[in-house]
Amino acid sequence: MLGAGIKGEADHAVNGLRDIEKLGPEQPLEDNRLYFIESKAVLKRHPLAARNGVILTTAELADRFSRAIIVAGDARLAFFKVLSHFDKAPKFAAGVGAGALVDPSAKIDPSAAVLDGAVVMAGASIGPGCVIYPGAVIEPGAQVGEGTVIRANVVIGHACVIGKRCIIHSATVIGADGFGFYDQPGARHKVPHIGNVVIDDDVELGASCTVDRGTIESTTIGRFTKMDDQVHIGHNAAIGRFVYIVGNSAVGGSSTVGDGAMISGMVIVKDHVKVGAGSIVMGMSAVAQDTEPKQHYFGIPARNAREMHKMNAALAKLPELMVRIRDLEAKLMEKSS
Repeated sequence: MLGAGIKGEADHAVNGLRDIEKLGPEQPLEDNRLYFIESKAVLKRHPLAARNGVILTTAELADRFSRAIIVAGDARLAFFKVLSHFDKAPKFAAGVGAGALVDPSAKIDPSAAVLDGAVVMAGASIGPGCVIYPGAVIEPGAQVGEGTVIRANVVIGHACVIGKRCIIHSATVIGADGFGFYDQPGARHKVPHIGNVVIDDDVELGASCTVDRGTIESTTIGRFTKMDDQVHIGHNAAIGRFVYIVGNSAVGGSSTVGDGAMISGMVIVKDHVKVGAGSIVMGMSAVAQDTEPKQHYFGIPARNAREMHKMNAALAKLPELMVRIRDLEAKLMEKSS
């Protein structure tokens, strides 16, 4: 399957996988299980790995193990292939389930699977190889691209567009109205949001995410961007390609996140802010101003990491400095009196 070399008995049975990081340093490995080790640091933490188990590893480390599957190229990608081989995720036959609610005007490719309890509304389209889980709602005019998986209780709002090979996890809502209101004395007016959400190919959104539709045009998410659970994207935001956004983070309306940026957990990005391409915002930060490309930021408000490290170092000395200032003030008072 991997085109890899073998050290040890070629006919040794492998019946599954184990995570070596779940073991203590003195716990032996199971002989018929596969473990992944790609660094000397892991082997140092688990010295018994040299004797037991079957190790998928690099050519550099192979001589340290009694049994090994030796990968000449990228060992991590090879390990992902093994994970896929043992994946027990359900597979679904193509077709529309008897319990699905599908409007006659919807277009569903014959190779797609629309499961019982899913709802596909007027004018929506489902591409080849898609899987639409129970409870998912594809609203009028929405488009779901080839090979995309829409998990249970997801809502794809009207006229929103989902690209190819995307994964939208359960309870995520794409295309809710943006948070826009106009106040007058004694009245509050809702701002109509007539735009949509456009998600490019190979995007994955975690469970319970929300992506609001644009006010006039589109809220956009670029190709290969990945979001964790419980991430919010405000209306008119533009998220670039290859972006990571970790759980419990929020990107305000009309903000821009550049290609390759990483937003860590529990980060707030203010509306109308630009996060520079390739920049990293560390966890529990609040971005209130534009960031420069390929820089690290953290804090509330977020500042360049080097600057924040200096400020935090100075802050730690503040109690001592206050004591010294009080002593100096007392001495000055004595001299003046």
